Amino acid sequence: MPEDRDLSGVVQSGKGLSAGLMADSIVMAKLEALAGFQVVPGTLNVRLPQPLERGGSWRYLAAEEIAPDWLARTGQSGYFLAPVAVAGRYRGLAFQAVEPGGYLPDQIELFCEAHLRTELGLGDGDRVAVRLTDA
Repeated sequence: MPEDRDLSGVVQSGKGLSAGLMADSIVMAKLEALAGFQVVPGTLNVRLPQPLERGGSWRYLAAEEIAPDWLARTGQSGYFLAPVAVAGRYRGLAFQAVEPGGYLPDQIELFCEAHLRTELGLGDGDRVAVRLTDA
């Protein structure tokens, strides 16, 4: 069955953990190397209409690939990542933690080349268009 490329959902508040971790220059350099573009600090949390079913577009990233102490700092051993387009115009990466740790099976986070809440005027409860891309 083909992978569902539509990851559109509803914006929700996060816990602020990702924004703090992205202040680390080593983490930012790794994220930018993975993404292939300059990443704006912070993430956007999106609640999907159903649990995420990952297909071939998703790549596993182990915690130690981000930083040697990542597991100790976050309690998360790894993530699944996939390239996305947000609102049809911004490049980003969607990610979902391997361990739930406060994540729901229908929740993803996005990091992007733009601050999405500002650029798109998004608030909690707003819908946002997210689509898997090939790169």
